[in-house]
Amino acid sequence: MIAALLLTSVLAAEPSPEQLALLKTFHAEFVSITPGEGVYPASFTLGDDSETAAKPAHSVTFAYRFSMAKYEVPQNLWEAVMGSNPSRWKGPRNSVEMLTFDEAVMFCQRTTELLRGAKLIAADEVIRLPSEAEWEYCARAGTKTKYSFGDQASELGKFGWFNGNAAGNDPPVGAKAPNAWGLYDMHGYLWEWCSDAWHDDYSGAPSDGSAWATGGDDKHRVLRSGSWKDKAPWLASASRRAGAVKLLDDAVGLRCVLAKAK
Repeated sequence: MIAALLLTSVLAAEPSPEQLALLKTFHAEFVSITPGEGVYPASFTLGDDSETAAKPAHSVTFAYRFSMAKYEVPQNLWEAVMGSNPSRWKGPRNSVEMLTFDEAVMFCQRTTELLRGAKLIAADEVIRLPSEAEWEYCARAGTKTKYSFGDQASELGKFGWFNGNAAGNDPPVGAKAPNAWGLYDMHGYLWEWCSDAWHDDYSGAPSDGSAWATGGDDKHRVLRSGSWKDKAPWLASASRRAGAVKLLDDAVGLRCVLAKAK
């Protein structure tokens, strides 16, 4: 009954009081990403020569600003927007998992409607999945090292959940240290859906930060971050893997971008 009422509210794009409280928290937790301002350059090198990264590495230059969610989407927000919680590892502030690419896109669309209805974002703003370039730019936080904190995997336990320190997708978001942007769990915890169609290499990839949403293998999408199931190399800033669009896995979730509609 509660799920049905929540779904009705979503479809009407009129958030209930309970939804509104979570949406306000979600909106307040976005971090403004400002390429070319302060210590953060407008350009960076996407990819590297590691075994877990696609090649060749190439330069990306951003001519726009956007905001990245401080945390992966937690289960209480997902349930408020979608009407149910698919996660295996239950916890209101645990990252939501067991969701397909299409469900991640639907969450973004419904959340956009609700935020507009609550006048928390403008009519020309959207919640969406990040492009692969946006994701890596945010993960690196101006660094050129393997991880945002340096090259030593021995330091990874301070910043991320991986198979060396996690028994499951059990802790709440933000339990580890953030990167320099103030973004949490960019290394590990859950793999995060990106909007790009899967390409084995970066030959011909966009250089403006946009998603590579056409061509390649459109039955798979890019996953970034590594997870609590993975070894340290898969948590590196440039590491990536393909995820079938209908994949359901308790090590796969999402993180959102707030940006101008294109």
